[in-house]
Amino acid sequence: MPVAYENLYPARPDWPLTGGVTEALRAHGVEVGEGTVFFDVPRVAFTRAVDAELGPLPLRAEDFRGAIRVGSGCYVESGVAPTFHSQPVKLTSVQVNDGAPGRICIGDRVSLQGVAVVAYDLVEVGDDVMFGPLVTIMDSSGHPLRGRGAAGEAARTTAAPVRIGDGAWIGTGATILKGVDIGDGAVLGAQSVADESVPAGAVAVGNPARVIKQL
Repeated sequence: MPVAYENLYPARPDWPLTGGVTEALRAHGVEVGEGTVFFDVPRVAFTRAVDAELGPLPLRAEDFRGAIRVGSGCYVESGVAPTFHSQPVKLTSVQVNDGAPGRICIGDRVSLQGVAVVAYDLVEVGDDVMFGPLVTIMDSSGHPLRGRGAAGEAARTTAAPVRIGDGAWIGTGATILKGVDIGDGAVLGAQSVADESVPAGAVAVGNPARVIKQL
C-alpha cells in the first residue's frame, strides 16, 4: 500500500509571505538565531509520511516545534543573484507515522546557498561551516530497498544521523548520505558523494568520496 504524504510549509519561495522570513519561521516554531540573514525565501517544510493502512494521521504543526534550528550569524542564500548556479535553500523535517520528527540543527556562522537538507532522524551542522551551491544532505534514502509500495513501507524506511563538524567546507554539488560524519575542518570536494565518514582535517573527493590527503 502506498505512503501518504502531507506537508506544511512555514516558508516557500512560490507562496506569499507575510512579514520577513525570520518572523514567519519563528511563528512556526523554527529556531532562528540573532544576526542570521535570509536572502530571498527558502523552502522550509514539515512533512509527515504515513503508511496508508494506518489510516489518516493528520500533520500537527506543534509536533515540529524546535525540529529545525538555524544558529546565529548565518547566511542563507535562496536567490538567483549569486554568480554560480543556485536555488532556494530547502530544509525538510520528516515525521514517519507517529514517530518523532527529524531534526535539523545548524550551528552559528554557517553559509548556505541552494543547499537541500532532509532529516528523518538528525542532520547536525557545526559552527563556521561553508557550503558551496547545490549541496544535498540526507539522513535517509526516503524508502526501503525492498518492498516498495508494500504495507509498512514508511515504517521500514531507515535513517542514520549525519554530522558535519566545525569549520568543514563542502564543495558545490556534493551529496552527503545517511550515517556520514564529516570531521572538523574537513573538505569534501565538488560533486563528491560521501557514503563513508571523512576524518577531521582530511580532504575527500570523488564518487564515492575517498580521502586523498590530510591538511
